[in-house]
Amino acid sequence: MTTDLVLDTSGFDVLFLACTKRADAKLVTDDKKMYEKAVKAGIKAELLRETTSSP
Repeated sequence: MTTDLVLDTSGFDVLFLACTKRADAKLVTDDKKMYEKAVKAGIKAELLRETTSSP
């Protein structure tokens, strides 16, 4: 991950992003900012808001 990404991200989010990248897994989140940071870092990610439908 790049330094600018880490400096602009909470400690918990950095941990989730790092673990996801290390495991070569997909991050599934409902947090748009976290999703955007994952994509920027080259991490596979899915935003739940885009995959679920409203009643």
